[in-house]
Amino acid sequence: MSVTTTNAEAASAAVNRSAGRRANRWNRRIRLSFLGSLKAELLKLRSLKSTWILLGLAAALMVGMAALSAWTITFMATVDITTGKTLDHPKPLAAVDLWAVLASSGSTAALVIGIFGVMAITSEYTTSAIQSSLTANPRRIMFYTSKSLAVALYALASGMVGVLLASGVLWLFVHGHDVAALKGDQWRIIPITVAGFPLIIMLIALLAVGLGALTRSTVGGVSIVVVLLMVLSSILAIVSMAVSQVSWLGTLAYLTPDMSMNNFLGASIRSDAVSSVTSQQNYWIPEWWQSGLILCAWVAVAWIGGLTVTAKADIK
Repeated sequence: MSVTTTNAEAASAAVNRSAGRRANRWNRRIRLSFLGSLKAELLKLRSLKSTWILLGLAAALMVGMAALSAWTITFMATVDITTGKTLDHPKPLAAVDLWAVLASSGSTAALVIGIFGVMAITSEYTTSAIQSSLTANPRRIMFYTSKSLAVALYALASGMVGVLLASGVLWLFVHGHDVAALKGDQWRIIPITVAGFPLIIMLIALLAVGLGALTRSTVGGVSIVVVLLMVLSSILAIVSMAVSQVSWLGTLAYLTPDMSMNNFLGASIRSDAVSSVTSQQNYWIPEWWQSGLILCAWVAVAWIGGLTVTAKADIK
């Protein structure tokens, strides 16, 4: 009897071990991967109306600003500035000015993209969806990284669509006008606009995600985005021009995210009027590539800060 019982217990233990091994293999198979987490975050963003409203608004602002700037350039080419009369033959348009129109059209949309980035992460906290999100994916770093990448991909797509539509609108305005070719180092504005424009939009989105994760508040995150992208550089520039003793604040203005973005997209190509003004300034102005690195530094600090808070802080 004891031998039979021992054999039964051994058989039962073997069956349990076998079942445990199969369960472990099954758990490994169903464990959420980074790709699966990314797909989930992309799906969540796609299902939100705010995603399409904000990204659509950003693209519309790019097109609208490009159209307004293009109309201004073409109108000025048909008018004699001294007399205000319409010219019989419009003046040639500078190609560098047209490319600058495309590059600068993203500065207005950056604020909308920033709001989108903040809301993408703070909505998890304001709706308490973060609890179910971390239950489905308890690895917080993976959750934050996949959320950030999903936001970046949507922002990148919006930037690409925006620059393509803005290019089409710009072509409609300048069609039939003579365009002076690019010369010298002006050629670098082409890759900066075509490739750098969507990438800058993506970086702004990642900056906003980091700020949203740091504050875990939509109001707080959006407020910081507004200050960084609209207010801070203006205050520094105004004080720098008004008080000669603190003219060095002009350099600090160029170190802010919005000025870094604009200076990078401008490719350090300045018109004669702008060059005459900047030549009188006695503070350092970064080159376009330096401004790109400065913006990357802002993004890295904000994003890593958001990662730290997401990984360590308790859920509200």
